[in-house]
Amino acid sequence: MSDLEKRFHSVMGNMIGNESLVMSLDEDAAGELFSWGEAAVKTIVDQTDALDDPAADEYITPRLRALRLMMRAMGRWVGETKTLDTETKHALWNRIGEQARALFGDAFVMPSMEDATQTLSQDANAQQMIIWLKNFIDEITPKG
Repeated sequence: MSDLEKRFHSVMGNMIGNESLVMSLDEDAAGELFSWGEAAVKTIVDQTDALDDPAADEYITPRLRALRLMMRAMGRWVGETKTLDTETKHALWNRIGEQARALFGDAFVMPSMEDATQTLSQDANAQQMIIWLKNFIDEITPKG
């Protein structure tokens, strides 16, 4: 097993056991969020290909923290959307944006929640909301 594979499996083992990331979501939405998180972890780990273990850990640690915080906020924003007050929804939306900047760089700009959600169907279920949110974030993530 290569160093990258070991790093990836180590990180995913810790993330899969962290149910707080998806505790507000049903099984389908949680699976969708974990799938997106897994792809993000793979990208992060792949960027450590030329690094030794200490340097890789230094690179990975803050990005994984941002990813976990972002996933937790996404899970709450989606899973509790019907019960949260507007102020809390905004706080979670802003947390998603802050963690995305930490993860993807300062060029990442999250629009206002109101502007962003104009394209989201009002009757979307949790899984559809997660798919919409991850696609939305992927679309505005700076490339290169």
